[in-house]
Amino acid sequence: MKALKLILASVLISFGVNAQKANVKKVEKKEIAPEQKAKMQTEKMKSELNLSNEQYDKAYQINLGIVQKNQALQEQKMTTEERKNAVRMNHEARMSMLKSVLTAEQYAKMQEKLREGKPAEEKE
Repeated sequence: MKALKLILASVLISFGVNAQKANVKKVEKKEIAPEQKAKMQTEKMKSELNLSNEQYDKAYQINLGIVQKNQALQEQKMTTEERKNAVRMNHEARMSMLKSVLTAEQYAKMQEKLREGKPAEEKE
């Protein structure tokens, strides 16, 4: 009987520890400020697409706006499907705005990079 209680207690403790780890990961993911996330996205674009300073500034503003919109979506009560659709629409708006900032070559290169790593782009 004591062994059974001990096993049960250890199982409950391990579930509690795992639940805490999951919560910590969620908090860490949300702790990145929109400004930081937009800066990371724009820095990556700058290195991959050789953006000019003017293009960098415009791309940063576009990325920041979309990151902020997507973050606001996470706080709204909606179904997963609705949220995915809203994020997809934001992504399309971002691409449309960036198309006016980038050269045709830069835009084509960005589209190719996105096709190579499609799941990463949809994390927004």
